Amino acid sequence: MPSHIMRRLSASTILLGLATPAFAQTSAADDGATSDTIVITGSRIARPDLQQASPIAIVSAQQLKLSGKVNVESIINDLPQLIPSTTAASNNPGGGVSTADLRGLGANRTLVLVDGRRYVSYDSNQIVDLNTVPAGLIDHVEVVSGGRSAVYGSDAIAGVINFVTKRDFSGVEANANYRINQAGDGGTFNTNLLMGGNFADGRGNATFYIDYTKRDAVQQSARSYTKQAYTDDGDGGLAAGGSGSIPGTRFALSGTQYKFNQDGSYSAYDAATDAYNYAPDNYLQVPQKRILLSAQTHYDVNDHLTVYAEGQFINNRVKNRLASTPFTGSVSLDVDSSFLSPESQALLSAADTDGDGYATAAIYRRLNEVGARISNVDNTAYRTLIGAKGQIAGDWNYDGYYSYSRTKQVETQTGNVSRSRVEQALKTTYDSDGNLVCSDTSNGCVPLNIFGEGNISSEAAAFISIPVKNVSTVTEQVASFAVTNGNLFDLGAGPAGIAFGAEYRSEHGSYDPDYALSSGDVVGFNAGEGLSGGYNVKELLAEIDVPLLADLPLVHKLDFNGAYRFSHYSTAAKNVGTFSAGLIYAPIKDVTFRGQYSRAVRSPTVADLYSGQSQDFPTANDPCSTEDATTNASLAASCVATGVPSSALGTDINGGSSQIDSITGGNPNLREEKSDTWTAGVVLQPSFLPRFSLTVDYYHIKIDNYISTPGTANIIKACYGDQSNGWTPYDSSYCSLLPRNENSYAIEGAENLLSNTGGLKTEGVDFEMNYSLPLNFGVFGAKTGKLSFRVAGTRLIRYDLNPVAAIPELNQSCAGRFGVYCGDPYSKLRLNNRVTWSSGPITLGLTHRYLSSVRDDDDTTTYSVEKIKAYNLFDLGLQVQATETFGWSLGMNNMFNKKPPIMGDNQQQSNTYPSTYDVYGRAFFVNASVKF
Repeated sequence: MPSHIMRRLSASTILLGLATPAFAQTSAADDGATSDTIVITGSRIARPDLQQASPIAIVSAQQLKLSGKVNVESIINDLPQLIPSTTAASNNPGGGVSTADLRGLGANRTLVLVDGRRYVSYDSNQIVDLNTVPAGLIDHVEVVSGGRSAVYGSDAIAGVINFVTKRDFSGVEANANYRINQAGDGGTFNTNLLMGGNFADGRGNATFYIDYTKRDAVQQSARSYTKQAYTDDGDGGLAAGGSGSIPGTRFALSGTQYKFNQDGSYSAYDAATDAYNYAPDNYLQVPQKRILLSAQTHYDVNDHLTVYAEGQFINNRVKNRLASTPFTGSVSLDVDSSFLSPESQALLSAADTDGDGYATAAIYRRLNEVGARISNVDNTAYRTLIGAKGQIAGDWNYDGYYSYSRTKQVETQTGNVSRSRVEQALKTTYDSDGNLVCSDTSNGCVPLNIFGEGNISSEAAAFISIPVKNVSTVTEQVASFAVTNGNLFDLGAGPAGIAFGAEYRSEHGSYDPDYALSSGDVVGFNAGEGLSGGYNVKELLAEIDVPLLADLPLVHKLDFNGAYRFSHYSTAAKNVGTFSAGLIYAPIKDVTFRGQYSRAVRSPTVADLYSGQSQDFPTANDPCSTEDATTNASLAASCVATGVPSSALGTDINGGSSQIDSITGGNPNLREEKSDTWTAGVVLQPSFLPRFSLTVDYYHIKIDNYISTPGTANIIKACYGDQSNGWTPYDSSYCSLLPRNENSYAIEGAENLLSNTGGLKTEGVDFEMNYSLPLNFGVFGAKTGKLSFRVAGTRLIRYDLNPVAAIPELNQSCAGRFGVYCGDPYSKLRLNNRVTWSSGPITLGLTHRYLSSVRDDDDTTTYSVEKIKAYNLFDLGLQVQATETFGWSLGMNNMFNKKPPIMGDNQQQSNTYPSTYDVYGRAFFVNASVKF
């Protein structure tokens, strides 16, 4: 281990060891615990996980410690049922949040709960930022896959992730964690304190928790494989690439591309050699500071009344960093500006067709003189909940609560410029003394010299710079009341349970962008309009669980469960019904079959409905810049018809950039999504093989009215066709959504708005095997030990997305693929395997994470990297419970320093897919825990 890392980890361990040991009345869940020891708390009728009718995965408290992961996102994204979504490695796109994406259906289709209740959303998309979930307070995590809207309401199309926190804690527990990369960067420190105690002779309990996290930034310049932006070289390899917006200014006149040199002269622009390397300035790991406070209490007044309350306060500060602003667009340039060489003056004069002294040119300027683009996000959230529960009479019980949550996000941006001021500063003339000045001298205008790298003066940079402040808020109110009876009747196979109740939920969100952003005057971070809106939903719900038969020949158990929820939305969705039904059948004790059918919904979020239009730069390719545009008559005709002259066909009209300027936004006429989910599985717990269990579950999900943008790449395909159909347009009406710049002919402002698209279908198989082997030897005084094995995985059979309802030919089959259309890699096989050895105070765990190979999803383009090979990562963790009051753990992630796959034109960011593949390299962690 490098000495600088050893010194940091040793210092952390010494500091952690200063606390005085004492005893707290809690215990961690046993890693080898069988499923009947953990009960799903999200359902009102709780049952052990292996006896549920739908698949469930559980992460125990010990697994959390052995993982060495500080933030919840890292813990959850290792589960094979999840496709990594936004993480600490997400800088552009990013936003400083971390989300969970079950089945790869989207983070907005995965409902995140804390103790079975809705938690704090981070914005009007109504998605929980996993940064706000207190990792140190988690007892275990339950992942319930399959449509669960009948039980939990909207958004649970893919399933539910429920974080179960520690309850009835008595004592004091302090934890500290530190993680650092082998490269000596990216240090992440977390410390938390949990205090609790009983009162009123044990009838009440109060718990308080405080948590602080600090994560250091890592820039792309810190890794050899991310410090240079790569592009395809056309011969199957990778070459230095970047953006067509360059520090010296690329400009286009009548489709011909030039660049300015530092002395004001010009030369031909070559995308292969002149593209700007934007990579070093970008973050590879987004820095973060977070403080989290949580408190909960309950008091048993009597058997009929227990009052409870809880509250959370979270302040989360993150920063995103991008390369300096690329200014693009058509502008007027002074043809006799003293900033220009005589040759450049002559070139522009020839383009001055009306003789007014100004030429119109499309420019692409990287404004390095202004500085990097920095987004500082200060997210403050709080949540309060009060409730009461108790016995009504006999086996009838009630539980009702009200919760209110509010998140306010304040974002300040630097590095932006004002478009109107850039245009004002470029339009120059001479005063009476022969000095070059702005034609319009208002606002203290200073002439802007974009004609060569480094030529913009500090005064001009200050004039065009514009600070930006955006404020967004989202509030949620939930009122819920339910009556339950776990012993309603008995058909001879066990007591039947029932639950029924009502819920009310109100959602409201607003986004107040800076005037410069909303007016479209800002250039740098994406411009966007504001939003303000909300909706409410009133619901009635019921669940039933009935054991039908038991202890008969070939019927050891036969149980039925069902749920129904009626919802009335204040939006266009109006009245919606969701339901589910499931069976559990065990012919013998050792074998259990289970199946579930669910109808689920997802109502449009506040952002879906009311978002204004905003700018975006998704990855897409312009077919008019390809060689096919010069050889295929149909494509050539389509390109000419949409504004590309014949002379520009096949040229690099987008300047080497693989991003297309696009516009996205909400739609108040959206209808709810509807999904049908089938699951069928088997659970094996053979009596002849003690301590062994195997679950295998098939799932099939079909979503109609899928809410999504069609995608700029799909709009382009609809307009121009693709190679597979001979470049015959699928629907030429979509060409109207692809306006082009009249000078460079590049697509600018592609209209990519939300709609109810053609739908999605996916199917696969989840499996998990657990086996533990007792050992007749031990260490540190223990005479025995245990060796545990777990193999957990998902086999993806199908993932088909139809992005445009009217054009079924655009259906994308994403199983085993990645790229422009599918996005993150959808490996057909994802594994998370673990071997754990424990004896006495020692627990040693080795984890193996596996992703099968994937290939690019664009069959019309041959990229340098068409296939990403299978990917393996290994983590090692050691936990030592030195005394009843003091324990520590240490280990490493990515033991063999596995590098991420590197690619060019079909990358997401950082030359790879950084949320899926490890971009940091080997990392070390240490943790210590003291209990009083």
